[in-house]
Amino acid sequence: MYNYYEIKVTGKDIHRFIKNLYRMKIQLYKINWNSSSAILWVDLEGLKKIKEIKTIYEIEIIGYHGLFKLEYYLKKYYLFCMSMGLGILLILFLSHLIFDVRVVHVKKEIRDFLKEELKKEGIQPLHFQKSFQKQEEIVAKIISNYRDKIEWMEIERIGTKYIVKVEERKYSQEKEETEARDIIAKKDGRILQIEASSGTILVAKDQYVKKGDILISGQIKNKDTVMAKVRSNGRVYASTWYTVNVSLPYHYEEETKTGNKKKSLSVRFFSNQWNLFELHSYQQKKVTPLFQIKNSLLPLSISWNEEEEVVRREKVYTKDLALFEASSLAREKLQNMLGNDIEILYEKSLKITEENSKIDIVVFFTVKEDITAYQKTPEENMDEES
Repeated sequence: MYNYYEIKVTGKDIHRFIKNLYRMKIQLYKINWNSSSAILWVDLEGLKKIKEIKTIYEIEIIGYHGLFKLEYYLKKYYLFCMSMGLGILLILFLSHLIFDVRVVHVKKEIRDFLKEELKKEGIQPLHFQKSFQKQEEIVAKIISNYRDKIEWMEIERIGTKYIVKVEERKYSQEKEETEARDIIAKKDGRILQIEASSGTILVAKDQYVKKGDILISGQIKNKDTVMAKVRSNGRVYASTWYTVNVSLPYHYEEETKTGNKKKSLSVRFFSNQWNLFELHSYQQKKVTPLFQIKNSLLPLSISWNEEEEVVRREKVYTKDLALFEASSLAREKLQNMLGNDIEILYEKSLKITEENSKIDIVVFFTVKEDITAYQKTPEENMDEES
């Protein structure tokens, strides 16, 4: 039995009073008594019958259980519950509104044009949010109607704001470049490979070159005489050298997202916080407020949040494992700096320093990369045929 009242009966000969209750067929779910008082657990029907008895015993309700407890608190805190309920409804209402629509593009005319189109589809401030499917339909419609202007478009909802990303369609004006040019080295290196379809190759494999040296000339010469000028085309690959600094703690906390997400409604009073209507909670989580109601004069706030479950683990590196991880991080930093079109030829840890529970490593790399750059072929007078 979950729904019952806890009453206290005080008076002389409590045993006799309880016997009378049994004779009246009043069900007692639990009894604790002594010579002058008794604690009885009864249901609503039993409570009504006890109140109808004309007795000299003092009867007092001292506790509520189950739904009766909920009913008691609802009556006692009626105004608070009403305010809370209205606040929750207001939050639910406001959390489904959009307060800002931001179009991300460098051109003002594209931003203004797209805002007008979105406005026609009901995407504008102080309007209700659209479902994901509806957003996709709107994107497809706008792209279809303006294929000459828009290459790609995406609508992302972040809280109560829409972020609209767009890429303008650009038509390439294909015209053949005919201006004579040289291919030069954009950095120092040792030549590994030369690919040329036009121009005069001036360097050889394994030759060291400096930044700015001409590798493939646009001048076609007969001995020292410039016979013609062409547009050099080709690629030159060389081995180049880099050092990358990596710092790695021996002890660190690794955070992994499980992919589980949910919305939560929370109330904060001073430093205490309660999540309402939460059937299960994440042990470890990241909380992002989507909407919040608070007052600077009151220590009370209500917020609508997104919770993302995470797993945090303490990890400890050994020196060998730290060196291995540092190598991976150094390679990643190098590729972020140079791009993925490089080939790492050689790697070595030059300097290893351990201090303050961390390891600092300087890693040396030799890589194969494209050092091709261009410059206009210098103007020189060609000898005219006599």
